[in-house]
Amino acid sequence: MEEPFLLRNEEVVPGKATWQRGQFTTELKKVSRLAAPMATVTVAQYLLPVISVMVAGHNGELQLSGVALATSFTNVSGFSIMYGLAGALETLCGQAYGAKQYEKIGTYTYSAIASNIPICFLISILWIYIDKLLISLGQDPGISRVAGSYAFWLIPALFAHAIVIPLTRFLLAQGLVLPLLYTAVTILLFHIPVCWTLVYVFGLGSNGAALAISISFCLYAVILTCYVRFSSSCEKTRGFVSDDFLSSVKQIFRYGIPSAAMTCLEWWLYEILILSSGLLPNPKLETSVLSICLTTANLHYVIPAGVAAAVSTRVSNNLGAGNPQVARTSVLSGLCLWVLESSFFSIILFATRHIIGYAFSNSKEVVDYVADIYPLLCLSFILDGFTVVLNGVARGSGWQHIGAWNNVVSYYLVGAPVGVYLAFSRGFNGKGLWCGVVVGSTVQATVLAIVTATINWKEQAEKARKRIDSTENELS
Repeated sequence: MEEPFLLRNEEVVPGKATWQRGQFTTELKKVSRLAAPMATVTVAQYLLPVISVMVAGHNGELQLSGVALATSFTNVSGFSIMYGLAGALETLCGQAYGAKQYEKIGTYTYSAIASNIPICFLISILWIYIDKLLISLGQDPGISRVAGSYAFWLIPALFAHAIVIPLTRFLLAQGLVLPLLYTAVTILLFHIPVCWTLVYVFGLGSNGAALAISISFCLYAVILTCYVRFSSSCEKTRGFVSDDFLSSVKQIFRYGIPSAAMTCLEWWLYEILILSSGLLPNPKLETSVLSICLTTANLHYVIPAGVAAAVSTRVSNNLGAGNPQVARTSVLSGLCLWVLESSFFSIILFATRHIIGYAFSNSKEVVDYVADIYPLLCLSFILDGFTVVLNGVARGSGWQHIGAWNNVVSYYLVGAPVGVYLAFSRGFNGKGLWCGVVVGSTVQATVLAIVTATINWKEQAEKARKRIDSTENELS
């Protein structure tokens, strides 16, 4: 996979960008050329654990509940942190590439991987004792034991994520999306038969489903590592400057911590829904249904996440290159794509709400409950698509700290209390919990819209150049 397979951003020249007729159309095409492959990549990555949940779920309601609970807990305590910390690379690598400081891109990426590995060891210790922790939190002992065993076999996947996610950001910052696309699709096609074989042929049950995820992500890490190491496409950017390593680690944490907070606070709220559903009457039913809703919501979420990744790349590249007007146009292009995709998928979901539950469970009770709650999910599709694109703008610009504080207020001071009140005090159960999510998303979307609309893009471009040119950066 060499030059013929590359899809690079065209070279941008520092200077003042002026509005020209057709600039929006041109930028929309550029964002779309990045967004379409990245949407496919994010969907393929997300489908790996989804397939495992679906395969394990057909072994019974206990297996489905246990796997759903484990997936929730491991997302909260591990995978969300890995994804969040990598948000620093969207700022640093993207802006370094725009500023043509190619040697810094590799150093930033290796620094991120080196920073992730020790964190993975700490998280692994927690996962080993997950069953005891869940029982102490009031979860059903049978479900907790299944969840604990499932989480244990996911530990190799956690370490693989520590490599895969930074390398994905490394390639994305350079517009190398086709190698990411080919790799993601290949791993997905590999994962399906492996998961089925381990679960049913070898009779490993839910443990086999978790092991399949670990094997697939480890192979994922190997393929991306080989591409970065041997491809001529990365010749300028895969270098490592040892003198910049410590300062790069500082920058990774400087931007990675608020980025992780921004990502995790939102992710955690959704996962807390699953934990809270275990405290409702008929916990197996509530946990199963909300896990299906969360899986569906996340499956849609990763599609606008591909758009957000493209917008983040275009914004960071152009800010690094000193083109603030083009960066602004990239935001408008991303929002245009959001309108199209959110409308399409909301209509599809609403039309199939009575049958989609059968993909996860054979229980008619579960399927009927899913159909009842899916209209709320349609509204979530629209709000989530909007916020995820603007969160991509935040990461590309380097103001993740604003997104983090917004999530605290929107979800934990507004959304969560509303959801708990409706679920436990008003008797709406799982539907009440999801209403709280919708309220929180509405507040989050409003704040992000106001902040984005009032951004001084010229000032952001100046900050980007200072951020990359300086060895010791202060948080903007």
